[in-house]
Amino acid sequence: MIPDLKFDIKEVAKNAGADIIGFASIDRFDYAPDNVHPKFIFSKTQSVIAIGLRMLRGALKTVEEGHYWQAYNCDSYQYLNEILAPHILRKICLLLEDYGWTAVPFHNPFGPYAGKPVYEGGPKPDAMMSLRVVGCAAGLGELGLSKLFLTPQFGPRQRMFAVLTDAEIEPDPLYTEPICDECGACVRGCTAGAIPKERTIEVRIGDHIFKHGDINLGKCAQTHQGWDSKISPFLNENSSPENLPSYYRFVDHRFRHRAICVGRGCVRACMDHLEKTGRIEKQYKTPMIEGKQWVIE
Repeated sequence: MIPDLKFDIKEVAKNAGADIIGFASIDRFDYAPDNVHPKFIFSKTQSVIAIGLRMLRGALKTVEEGHYWQAYNCDSYQYLNEILAPHILRKICLLLEDYGWTAVPFHNPFGPYAGKPVYEGGPKPDAMMSLRVVGCAAGLGELGLSKLFLTPQFGPRQRMFAVLTDAEIEPDPLYTEPICDECGACVRGCTAGAIPKERTIEVRIGDHIFKHGDINLGKCAQTHQGWDSKISPFLNENSSPENLPSYYRFVDHRFRHRAICVGRGCVRACMDHLEKTGRIEKQYKTPMIEGKQWVIE
């Protein structure tokens, strides 16, 4: 183990803009299927470094008020995914290279796999890994009922990224205190009905089992991309995938990702509950939800 290296990585990550950082040893992934195992991305992986970047609370709040979507699409998708995360991951990788280690930055996974194995028994490229599970393995938090990654600092309000390296770095202890209290706010807030009421999916890391609901990803995607008229003010009677609303065309062109639901249940309702019940550290003068969440009749 290399204690000075761990300290230096934390300093570089925080100075570059990371909000939270944790470390997992490769044995934490012993129960991971081959097709999502870190060693099927970089075969010499000994440690996985998890990086968390918080989404701006104000970018969520304006959508909660039904006023302004652009900040979320710009900041919490494009900026975090395309600008800040690559900058931080590269800084960490360069530091590891300076120490003589190999490091691989892992951004948002492409999924589904894009090709075929290049050798017998190998994974399909481009390789996959769950960044939510990485966050759990690195001791930063837990999986909520909604499958979103929850931390004691921000609840569901962060995006996760990772660096894989052949350096052996002391892992952080797993986070085992429950953040999610099964309140069901995420279930009630999701107009798509994509979140079930019970946890049935298990993820084992060492001796600890994290659980989440079996999310209906098809329903989630439709609503997330803006095809639910109850939560999208941009749709009209002529809207279709072939005839996109003007705001959708703008967002698709400028930000390359269209987020219209903006986590109505899984992020905003969950975060509001965790803040009001004191289950996470960050508290704010203005509540996320004041009264009832809006819905277009």
